[in-house]
Amino acid sequence: MKKSTDNWLTVAEKDLKCAKLCLDGGESLNTITLLHAAVEKILKGICSELIGDPPKIHSLQKLAVEVCKVSLEEKQVKLLGLLDDAFIDSRYPDDVAMFEEEFDIENCKKLYIETREVFKCLKNLIIKS
Repeated sequence: MKKSTDNWLTVAEKDLKCAKLCLDGGESLNTITLLHAAVEKILKGICSELIGDPPKIHSLQKLAVEVCKVSLEEKQVKLLGLLDDAFIDSRYPDDVAMFEEEFDIENCKKLYIETREVFKCLKNLIIKS
């Protein structure tokens, strides 16, 4: 594994760990932001390993499907799209209360579990390469 890939993986794992801490603390806004960051960074690790410097984009779907050419199940691609949309709203919310109503802690728990599964699949791709 390239050093740059290992660095991306390290920061991705830290973001996933921090997402769990925010979730446990009832902070849905930051949970979403960190779930997105964790997946973005592991995808950039895959890019780093396979094609070199990753592009400076934040779209998980574009990184996974178009740049890294990762083969994902349809439900996983949908999750990436949901995280992409929620990420923008979590970073720049028009209405925090409305955001936290849509992404309450129960919804965030489900997203965390689903994201952790996608993360695990992506991590296996790095380890196998």
